[in-house]
Amino acid sequence: WTAVHGYRNPVLDAAVREQAGGSMSHVMFGGLTHAPAVGLCARLLRMVNGDLTAEEHSFRPEGCLEELDLDGMRDYELTKVFLSDSGSVSVEVAMKMALQYWHAHGEGRRTRFLSLRNGYHGDTLGAMSVCDPVNGM
Repeated sequence: WTAVHGYRNPVLDAAVREQAGGSMSHVMFGGLTHAPAVGLCARLLRMVNGDLTAEEHSFRPEGCLEELDLDGMRDYELTKVFLSDSGSVSVEVAMKMALQYWHAHGEGRRTRFLSLRNGYHGDTLGAMSVCDPVNGM
């Protein structure tokens, strides 16, 4: 997707250098992680479980591990976070999780997805299958 903006654009190059701060800016999370990701997941879990005030919603990567309170999260109803590297992948995974959910609950015949007119959900096979075939691409 970066090719849309051109190669070696000095403004974009400077923004990437500033944002990456000399560290790895992309992680596949294939069995690997890093402190800011762990902190972000802890923050997301606190948010979705109603354990944050509106003033606390901003995220500070430098203080990310302060968010990790496993004892305090023990009673949370929602306890899982899935991070993906793109919107298409997130749609693919959500679809697979939905299919797995119904299969695990003895409803394996539930394999159809609803799609909205003019919807665009990405360029991977599963994501494209729920895009509007006429106007979604």
